[in-house]
Amino acid sequence: MAVEAPPRPVMAFEDWYEEYKIDPRDGCLDVRNIGPQGNRLWHQFTRYKSEMDQRVADYYKLEKLADGAVISPKPDLPNISSGETAGLVRRIARNLVQNTPNVEVLSNYDDDSTPGIFSRYILTSKIIGSDEYSNDMQQNLFSSTKTALTLGFDTVIPVLLQDAAGGWYMKYDTIHYRDVFPEPGAKDVRQATQVFVRRYLTRGEVHALIADETAGWDVAALKAMLKESPYGRARESVDYQNHKFGIVPEGYEIVTWYSSSGQPFLTFCPSTKYLLRIEKNKHPLKLHPVHFLVLEKDSQQPLGKSQVELLIGRQDFQDLMLNGAMKLWYRNINPSILGYGAANAIPNLSPGKYTQISNPNARIEPFEVNTQTLMQFSSISQQNLGSMVNLIGSADQQMATQAGGGMSATPQGVEAQQAMVDITTNNYQKAIESFFSHYCSYALTTDFQEMKAVKKVEPSADARVKLLSAGLDTEAFNEDGTLDMDFEDMAGEYWVRVVPGSLVEMEDEKQLRILNQLFIPLSQAMPALASSGDQEMIQQAAKAMQYIVKKQIELSGSSSSYDIGLAFSGDVEKLDERDRKISELEGRVNNEEAGMTQLMELNSTALAQLQEQMTMLRETQQVLMEKLGVNSTTSGGQSPENEAPSSTPSAPPSSLIAASA
Repeated sequence: MAVEAPPRPVMAFEDWYEEYKIDPRDGCLDVRNIGPQGNRLWHQFTRYKSEMDQRVADYYKLEKLADGAVISPKPDLPNISSGETAGLVRRIARNLVQNTPNVEVLSNYDDDSTPGIFSRYILTSKIIGSDEYSNDMQQNLFSSTKTALTLGFDTVIPVLLQDAAGGWYMKYDTIHYRDVFPEPGAKDVRQATQVFVRRYLTRGEVHALIADETAGWDVAALKAMLKESPYGRARESVDYQNHKFGIVPEGYEIVTWYSSSGQPFLTFCPSTKYLLRIEKNKHPLKLHPVHFLVLEKDSQQPLGKSQVELLIGRQDFQDLMLNGAMKLWYRNINPSILGYGAANAIPNLSPGKYTQISNPNARIEPFEVNTQTLMQFSSISQQNLGSMVNLIGSADQQMATQAGGGMSATPQGVEAQQAMVDITTNNYQKAIESFFSHYCSYALTTDFQEMKAVKKVEPSADARVKLLSAGLDTEAFNEDGTLDMDFEDMAGEYWVRVVPGSLVEMEDEKQLRILNQLFIPLSQAMPALASSGDQEMIQQAAKAMQYIVKKQIELSGSSSSYDIGLAFSGDVEKLDERDRKISELEGRVNNEEAGMTQLMELNSTALAQLQEQMTMLRETQQVLMEKLGVNSTTSGGQSPENEAPSSTPSAPPSSLIAASA
């Protein structure tokens, strides 16, 4: 039997269709039939989507849990959620993500070399955070952690964007879980070699792509898309908050196929099946950019294990308890009125209703509802919450108290609490650190791959100070403050290692705490060492204390820590030499800027003089033409028909052209 040949990859837009045609009237794509490559990818997308839709069909219940909504509303109850699960998810996420992790760049370059320092600067300023907003990545990790705790996974794609000033930065782009369709055969979603991702473009974004003629996009196909008005998103693509308020955003549906096979990433429109974009996979290992944050791997299915799935039953019970108690309390606040001894009276037991009594000797009393469950509501609710905390794990001191396992306020209790938190959160922290490491490694590698054409960069004044503080030699900068950096030479593989434990405690803070713990007993032992008379031991202890103080200065976080460290060690000459080099560099940059400013002023003055000379020349030419009797438009805007005729005969037009030339 003949073996079927693998499908030919789509390298150009013409490969997607049987015949590629553009309507000459409006420049829109005019194609009737899709080729075999396009049909194959379309059927593959529908198969992936069907499998993923079946897996996450009931995940809306988990969304309700995290949003503090009632899972199963009752028609005769207030249907107000107690919100324990939503509070637990937020509290655990805050305990896990307290800082943006510290990172180390591993590459072919030394950390102290110019490429090594510059690559770390790109990572910390353009990928992990921007120059102005350093807290963005911490908020992104916090949001992804909440989603992963709720659903079991979160999908993130690093996207390279350009700001209005022309600078490039990496965006942390999260994808809704119903818009991600990984390969069905993958045992772990993080190892899926093929993934379809669904997005939506607004009408304004499509117009911007056409106007800018963005590389990789088919302008004719985008114009054809604009022939139809944007429609509402698919129901499953609408996030829970918008769905709760009945809001369905509009947009054009597009689907992107990502693969680790090395073939280009393809973006097409499901409604028309037009191919919209061909994006080359520039990663050296041909990895796709779709990253999944999974806090707990599930060996039974490719998606991660949800942490709040175990709480569905108890949260439903907690909501039922609260709503039932609220209903009974409402009846007791506004009770029914009963009359005893009434003749021929039918009592109305509705809240606040009065029953007419004809017997004057009748007794009237409110009808109160008191049950054993209502009286023990507080204890039952507390015990149920404790069971929920024990099920989900990762308890802090407050959560442990609610679960009935609170620690004492003694030093031993505090240490036991810290150990408990470390043990229960260690697994989640390692998963977040691993995800962040893969994300940063891919983003940094692709950033240099995309910027191969850049040969020179011009850092801002603040960026220049950061590079110099990181150890970059002042001689690396040019006279105008630019930095010669060939990105093509730096376009290699980069691995970013996350410092363990830096999610909850920054590495500098950890090292500073350890040094302080060493310094205190060492300083307390100095009087005993002095009384012993052992000079060698005293000198060694003094050197150790001096080293600890120096490291504390370096780890203090002060912008002048390097200068203070040099001054403390007595190396004042080296400090002065460093300050002199930085001053010379800033002086050269300032002189270059002043020279450029002066040159621009001279050019502006010369241009103004040239314009004045041109005006004088034009007026002189006008006078000469009037003397020669040539009809011409005057400087006041009068037409030749309105001018008085001249008695001087006019010269031939050819001579006028030669004279004016």
